[in-house]
Amino acid sequence: MSALCTDLQSPQLPLFIKCANAVSGIGDNRDKFVPRPSASSPELLDMFFFIGQLMGVAMRTQNLLSLDFPSLVWKSLIGIELDEEDLKATDYSCWSSLQFRDEDGQAIGANKFEELFQYTFMTVLTDGKCVPLFEGGEETRVTFERRHEYAELVKQARLRESKEQLSKMRDGLCSIVPSSMLCLMTHEELERRVCGIPEIDIATLKRHTRYRGSFSADSPHIQMFWEVLEGFSQEDRRLFIRFAWGRERLPLESDYSEHSSMKLFPSDRGDGDSVLPEAETCFFIVKLPKYRTKELMKENLLAAITACREINY
Repeated sequence: MSALCTDLQSPQLPLFIKCANAVSGIGDNRDKFVPRPSASSPELLDMFFFIGQLMGVAMRTQNLLSLDFPSLVWKSLIGIELDEEDLKATDYSCWSSLQFRDEDGQAIGANKFEELFQYTFMTVLTDGKCVPLFEGGEETRVTFERRHEYAELVKQARLRESKEQLSKMRDGLCSIVPSSMLCLMTHEELERRVCGIPEIDIATLKRHTRYRGSFSADSPHIQMFWEVLEGFSQEDRRLFIRFAWGRERLPLESDYSEHSSMKLFPSDRGDGDSVLPEAETCFFIVKLPKYRTKELMKENLLAAITACREINY
């Protein structure tokens, strides 16, 4: 599933695009994707419908999707009205420009406005397309008196730029999950139900791990393994979960089952220090050699999780 989500969000498919903060390098959500406003052909809209269906299936089966969407997307899927904070969270530069302040953060008066803001009633969408805010807007100067009208039009245009795509995603989601159920959720809860918890908590993973063969929770080798994982960054922890399970997030605490619990087995290939760990992602199984030192354990785990990013069969 992680490979599928990576493909859906890749430039090779014209469906999603990094939010503007990723391009400008400022603000929040620089790792998040939003629907591409220009992806409006019937074929592409059908794909957005299918993505919504995948979300519904993920909710029903706990087969989580590693989708990286900002709150703007999740709010739209449950019908919450978007506001200025959602624009700020995805395009800080655009939001900041609509505050009409100088470099010192002071409000700009009428005399300085014409000098600093040479705007017409146009805006640039996330995919770089310039669009007029109304017919003839490209030829209409923004005056000091009309600055608030301009700011409101830009805000609405930007927040609604992917309305068609998000509507299709919601339709697909509601074909699997009743819309009446979505109305009872917050946007944060919907994201957790579809994607799980983005932070990999090792204590939670440890609590839901089963030991097989000669392994037990008290084995020195197993304790070394947990110490290594504790020292991993969040990115390396996600790579480990992807290596072991084909996903990048853990389920909610209430959704754990035997299927979603990690199983640790002794290695089939022996315990040499040069033997890499193996995984069977369909069953969340990791086959772990016994290494002589913690440093060797870390080195071999990192080698395995960075080299083997695709699903193992």
